[in-house]
Amino acid sequence: MKRLLAFTSTLALATACGNDNPSAPKAECQVEAIDVSACQLSSLAAVQPEGIWNLNINLNDGSGAAAAMRLSGGGSNTQMLLGVAATERQSTPESFFLASEFQDANGLTIRFAAAGCSSTGPGQMSGIFRRCANGTADLKGTFDAVRVGRRAGEEERSGVALVGEVKLTDATATNVAVAHGHAYVTAGAKGLIVFDLSDPAQPRQVRLSEPSNDFFTDALVNGSTLYVGSRRSGVIVFDITNPAVPVRLRSVPESVVEVNSLALDGAVLYAASPAPNSEVYVYDVATPAEPKQLTRYFVEGAEPLAGEVPLHVAAMGGRLYVSNWSFGMSVSDVTTPSRPKLLGRFANTPSRATAVGMVGDRPYAFDAGEDWGAHLSVLDVSAPATVARTGEFRMRPEVSIRAVAFAGTKVYLAYGQDGLRIVDVSVPGSPQQVGYYNTWRETDAGHGVAFLEGLSKVHVPGDGFVYATDSSRGLLIFRETTE
Repeated sequence: MKRLLAFTSTLALATACGNDNPSAPKAECQVEAIDVSACQLSSLAAVQPEGIWNLNINLNDGSGAAAAMRLSGGGSNTQMLLGVAATERQSTPESFFLASEFQDANGLTIRFAAAGCSSTGPGQMSGIFRRCANGTADLKGTFDAVRVGRRAGEEERSGVALVGEVKLTDATATNVAVAHGHAYVTAGAKGLIVFDLSDPAQPRQVRLSEPSNDFFTDALVNGSTLYVGSRRSGVIVFDITNPAVPVRLRSVPESVVEVNSLALDGAVLYAASPAPNSEVYVYDVATPAEPKQLTRYFVEGAEPLAGEVPLHVAAMGGRLYVSNWSFGMSVSDVTTPSRPKLLGRFANTPSRATAVGMVGDRPYAFDAGEDWGAHLSVLDVSAPATVARTGEFRMRPEVSIRAVAFAGTKVYLAYGQDGLRIVDVSVPGSPQQVGYYNTWRETDAGHGVAFLEGLSKVHVPGDGFVYATDSSRGLLIFRETTE
């Protein structure tokens, strides 16, 4: 993700190259050092002094990041700025200042500071942002902040009912696959959790497979074989002949490789690997439990050092669709899987996740970014060399799409703090929302730490239910209704 990665990499550079004197003053990130003389300070009197806020930070070098701050709520009294506990706050009718501070692994004191400058209403604020390393400001810019809450005029749900919910213990759900009456939930460092879905209203945990020094990211079922993506082991292969008891068989490749997205097209498995080499692994899975590597595909023209790495893959009908962040969504010919060839790309917006499917007699890709202002693009990919956007679906810029699924003539969006969104794309040029469920709650524990919170993944296996993962609530099972 270019904006988020740029901000993170800049931090790494600053902490490696900053002032080596840990006792240096922190004046440049103190409230007194930030010039607010040109600000409309009287407008800050209307700002709500509590809640969880999403921030859009724009740095003077042209980069930036989406982030969060917690003034209260989120199931905790700890105030936070950019995921770090606040150490200083000033809030009066004509001022707002929040700072957080920590020591990095090199012993440098890193300080984030946000000073309010103006407001147009209780839930909006703009201001000045700085980050200091041992007192010297290495990043300067501005921010826009919006308090997160339910969208005006919406109820908890419309056209969707919540059937079942399971909060995970000491874990965050990262993805879910459903087959054979069971849900396979990847739970990051906690591993793989298996739920019996005999009663969807009360999913019953039957298995927990904890990894060793790993982080599970994605899951995909192929017959009696389960593939799990991980940050260290690439693709892990499980036998699920007994669906309740996955048996780990092997991992591919046999090296430390990060895989965070999997796709299957016939007997070919694709694995998006952003690190360490920015590539897509292609496997022959004619024998599902024994993947055979066909090639390692580097999307032609993508520049990994610029953040143009494969973050997500989808595949259909001999075409491979790769979300490459700022490089856009690429379309490659994989009719000969061992020799992929780039056909075209859609680069008008950053691409984080893509679903593909047929609407009528034409193939479409449903592509989304993951950032401030992220939205869904409906793309006609029948002529890959000239991918055409036929429609868009947008909500509010301060909340981001996290994942996309397609079934029938509908797109199912895991829309972060705006929950589940169901969009009818039977007329591709005019996407229409036909259902939603607001899952995010300000008071849930842990909220306000990061910009990307709430509903994170969505899976529609065709059994009449919609399965999703949520950063706080765990596994959620929905059913569409006619109400």
